[in-house]
Amino acid sequence: MKPVPKPPSKKCLLKFKKDFDNLDDLRTEISSCLTTKNDLWISYDEDAGLERLTLKKNNKKKVKYSKHKHYEIANFFDLPSDTEMDMEALAYAAPYLWFCGSMSLKRDSPNADDDVDEQLKALETISLDENRFSLGCIPCIEKDGTFELHESYEFLGHKITAKMMRGGTKSSELHNALLLDEHLASYMQIPSKDNGFDIEGLAVEGDRIFIGLRGPVLNGYAVILEITCDAINNELIMQQREGEDKLYRKHFIDLAGMGIRELNIDKKGDLYLLAGPTMDLDGTIAVYKIEGGLPNTHASVVHEPKRLFDAARGSELEHGIDKAEGMAFLSEKEVLITYDNPHKNRLKGKRKVIMDIYDL
Repeated sequence: MKPVPKPPSKKCLLKFKKDFDNLDDLRTEISSCLTTKNDLWISYDEDAGLERLTLKKNNKKKVKYSKHKHYEIANFFDLPSDTEMDMEALAYAAPYLWFCGSMSLKRDSPNADDDVDEQLKALETISLDENRFSLGCIPCIEKDGTFELHESYEFLGHKITAKMMRGGTKSSELHNALLLDEHLASYMQIPSKDNGFDIEGLAVEGDRIFIGLRGPVLNGYAVILEITCDAINNELIMQQREGEDKLYRKHFIDLAGMGIRELNIDKKGDLYLLAGPTMDLDGTIAVYKIEGGLPNTHASVVHEPKRLFDAARGSELEHGIDKAEGMAFLSEKEVLITYDNPHKNRLKGKRKVIMDIYDL
C-alpha cells in the first residue's frame, strides 16, 4: 500500500461562540466529528460535552459552520464524576446520536522543571478518568432543518430515551468482557499512548455497533470491535448473537501499522477509516475504504483495504501539530478532516479554526 498524498479540495471554517468557557481547548483539541444534514457535531478532549455548529456557507471555495451550541452530557446522564470524558468517537443512526469515551488508561508526563526522581515517579504513575468508560446514545431529532438532542422524545408513537452502556466507575461491560480476550487482554492495563487499549472510532449500522481502536495494533493490524445491544431501563446491555461464543466480534484490518482514528459508514454500506499512529508521534494519516463494509460474521481479517489518500501532515511543518483525528461526510463526494493541535496558521482571531475538505 503506497502512500497517496493528496491536497485538500477546499477549506472549512469553524466559528465558535465567543463566551464559551473552554474556547482555546475546543478549537485546538477536536477529537471527533460527524454531520447530520446541515449540522456539524464535534467532541473535544477536555470536556464531557458535545458541540453543534450549523452550516452557514457552502460554495466551491469554502465551507463555513457557525451558530455554536453546547450540550452537557451530564444533562442527559448521571456521570460517575465531573472529569473529562475523553470523548473520541461519534456516530449517528436515526434517531440517535452515539458517543464513546476512549475507555483508556493514561500515563503521567514528566515535567522538565522537576528533579529526576519526581520525573521518574510521574512516568510510573498510571491513572484513569471515570467518565472515559462511557458509551451511549441520545435522541437526536430534526426540527425545522436543525437536529436537537433530547433526554426523551416521542418518536413514531414510542418514547425513546438517552441510554448508557452498563458498567461501573472504572470499567464498562465491554471493557470487562475484553479482560479475558485472547488477543486484547494483555493490553487492557496498558495506557493508550503505550499501544494500550484506546477507542477512537465509532459507527452504527442497524443493530451493528462498530468500535475502532487506535490501539493496540497487532503486528500491523488494527482492530475493530463489533457489538449489539438491547436497552433495559435506559441501559445498553451487550447481547450475544446466536451461535457465537462471545459478547463481541473482532475484525482485524491491515492498515500498514496504523491504528484507527475515526470510522464512517456511507449510505451504500461502505466503511471509511481514518488511520494514524497509535503512539504519541508524528506519522502518516491516511483514509481507507472497505467496500461493502465488514462481513456479518463472528470475526474477519481484511488484508487489502483500499487506501484512498493521505491527509495533510502538520509534522512536515512542525513537530506534533495537525494530527488528524476527526472525519465526517459533507456529501457523498466530500469528507471533512479535523485536527487536534492545529497549526497556528489555522487559527483565526480568538474563536475560529480552519479545517480541510477532501474529495472522495
